[in-house]
Amino acid sequence: MSSKIEKKDLKTIYRRYLALNCMNDYPGQMHNGYTFSLLPVLDKIYKDNKEERIKAKKRHMEYFNITPNIAGFALGISTAMEEENAKNPEFDDTTINTVKTALMGPLSAIGDTLFPATLRILATSLVITMAAAGNVFAPILFLLIYNIPNYLARWYSLKYGYSMGMEFMVKSQKSGIMDKVSYACTVVGLMAIGAMIFYTVNISTPITIGNVKNGGIVLQTTLDTVMPGMLKIALVGIEYWLLKKGVKVVPLLIGTMAVGVLLFAIGAIA
Repeated sequence: MSSKIEKKDLKTIYRRYLALNCMNDYPGQMHNGYTFSLLPVLDKIYKDNKEERIKAKKRHMEYFNITPNIAGFALGISTAMEEENAKNPEFDDTTINTVKTALMGPLSAIGDTLFPATLRILATSLVITMAAAGNVFAPILFLLIYNIPNYLARWYSLKYGYSMGMEFMVKSQKSGIMDKVSYACTVVGLMAIGAMIFYTVNISTPITIGNVKNGGIVLQTTLDTVMPGMLKIALVGIEYWLLKKGVKVVPLLIGTMAVGVLLFAIGAIA
């Protein structure tokens, strides 16, 4: 299969995606950086088709979040799939974002384990004694230990992601592995979100009904008996519903604080 993408194009993606994590926003996380990284190759792939070029750029502005060190794998596969989309009229372009979404969980699990949780800690432990002694080479050594594998992983993940490209897609579709991985990641993600809600969202009510000493009801205790963390999950559910209705993140944060202050002032929440 002939290809429009050359090594110099992959190098352009590589240089651009070094800034992948510098363009975050709350609704889309790394979507700006991801699209910025692909802009030159999208212009090249869809050079003669302005409508498809615009669709491709909009397509990659959807939510994306991944460990940046190995995000090249997703970028490489996206590039190969965009190239196939331009060549094959029967190609389903919705699969491009489907694959991106399916890759986020597994790749982040690997990347977070290897880089922030392991390599960064290892590099710190090796130089911390030197730094405490005032050795000026300690930060330099730290940067070398961490960034040499970091930059190599960024390049080779991009290179092999692109070279695997459609082969990866064909194999994953035949085996059904991506559906299984996506389902497993969804389950684990929902469990993690549930635990995060319970331990990080802090809301309770001091309301009592009747005299507690004479058998009155402490509302919070009653709610916890029915379902621990009921108010917490109710709050998150309301916030999620408002986001789905199109309320922007910043107004939602300000509104949540304002309503919280008001409810606290009237004694409805603790």
